[in-house]
Amino acid sequence: MLVLLAVCLPLGSTSSSAAAQPRDAVRHPISVVTDGGDNGLSSAVRAQAALKARIALKYREMAVISDDQYRITQTAIRDNHAHQTPLHTSEMLFSKCMHDGRYSEASIIASLAVLDSNTPVERAHFTLLQAEACLLRQDDLHAIWPLLQQASNDLASAAGTHDDSWQQAKAMLDEMQDALLTN
Repeated sequence: MLVLLAVCLPLGSTSSSAAAQPRDAVRHPISVVTDGGDNGLSSAVRAQAALKARIALKYREMAVISDDQYRITQTAIRDNHAHQTPLHTSEMLFSKCMHDGRYSEASIIASLAVLDSNTPVERAHFTLLQAEACLLRQDDLHAIWPLLQQASNDLASAAGTHDDSWQQAKAMLDEMQDALLTN
């Protein structure tokens, strides 16, 4: 368990110094858990750690908006009297927060985007983003399962629309469920 704690703490950190770490410093400890060797961890713990590593790496390597653009966008949102943020803007802000390791803020942005969504597929997409942030932030499966169930329900209600957005959300849902259900 100490190995798992040592590996997960850098990923859950919200300090800017954690986000500023070199990429190699993040990859090495993760490989200790996910290298497939006999490290004493169950397959479920290794699968969950591998999922967390993939999610963290995806956002860490993603090109995101600058800090200045983030602040400008946040100010524009606060000044907007319509109180509805375009979904593309929400996704940009979410990605920036995930990239910087601000998982609580990312989770809030995703949950607000769920409310701003017009279609079940959009709701499912942002619910899954919220689940990603939740997994990296607190690693609490009891909080993540209801999000995955809601996304599953939203995708089921849009079963007739198997467009690219639906398929991407379904693949994301399947990946999370598979990794979190591993025994």
